[in-house]
Amino acid sequence: MLILIPQGLDLQTSTLLIQNDTITSMVTKRKQKTQKSKSPSPMDTDSIETATTSPASSGTSAAKEVKPKVPEVNPWTKRPLHVPTYAKEALEHLSKADPALAPLIARYPYMIYDDHDTNYFRVLTRTILGQQIHWKAARSIIFKFVSYYFPGQVTVDSLDSGDKTFPTPAQVLSTHMDKLRLCGLSERKASYVQDLARHFVEGKITFTDKATLQLMTDQEVASQLLCVRGIGPWTVDMFMMNSLERLDVLPTLDLGIRKGMEKHFAKEYKNGVWGTIVEVTEQDRVKKIKNGAKGKGKPSKGEMSCDDMERMAERWRPYRSIASWYMWRNADEDTITAPV
Repeated sequence: MLILIPQGLDLQTSTLLIQNDTITSMVTKRKQKTQKSKSPSPMDTDSIETATTSPASSGTSAAKEVKPKVPEVNPWTKRPLHVPTYAKEALEHLSKADPALAPLIARYPYMIYDDHDTNYFRVLTRTILGQQIHWKAARSIIFKFVSYYFPGQVTVDSLDSGDKTFPTPAQVLSTHMDKLRLCGLSERKASYVQDLARHFVEGKITFTDKATLQLMTDQEVASQLLCVRGIGPWTVDMFMMNSLERLDVLPTLDLGIRKGMEKHFAKEYKNGVWGTIVEVTEQDRVKKIKNGAKGKGKPSKGEMSCDDMERMAERWRPYRSIASWYMWRNADEDTITAPV
């Protein structure tokens, strides 16, 4: 390497200057390299922000105490419960008919809500408003919906506590769709609610009191409700189980019950078949494929179809509703929310 020595400097002085420049350059490069290696990656930004904003690093007093988050509980599940009069007889029957249920029965005492609402328009409307959304969103929409008709007369807490204030079918039917949309209803749900109101106003739904319903069969109740937009077999099953206390309902479209039954009857699943089938005809095979676990499509391996559920639950008659209550609790408790 050629080094130019400025005029007026002797060789010794020039050599010292060159050495100093070289050392300075090396130190500078080493510092740059060290800083680069210590520079935070995108994954480290959270730790840097925490360090720079923590009270300890800023010279303040000890860090604030972090309290663990307590999960919120749906207030509707806090309603009073009771043991119905038929429970003893039903549980004895189920324990004999299906001994594998005995441990579940011992673990979970059977109880249901004791404040069944007999305003069936209100029950079904609230069910529609709460479909496919989180309970917090449903709670807010129901409050806005009722408040539109009764401004200042209800609160979220009062409705949680069982306030029966609610519009009539005629009031809802006469409400413009835009007004319902302002309450938080989607266009589809607004149309569902108005269709339900129309069925009540026009007398297509004939049960308006508990006495009338007691005289109707499950099929008669279902035939009237299934004509309403937004009400399907699952909603009908939940209505008959929870509001009407029908004891022999099996909701084959309910995910929790299906999961619970698959777990309960796991030992009876052999060679792709649930339970014992003496003979399977081609007609039965086609029917099973058409009635998958969700009412359509072919069920996956190890998954019960609707027909499988019906067949395996025959031993529970005439108390399939109560057995279904236990299947909810038999399902994965971390992922399935069991209605009471």
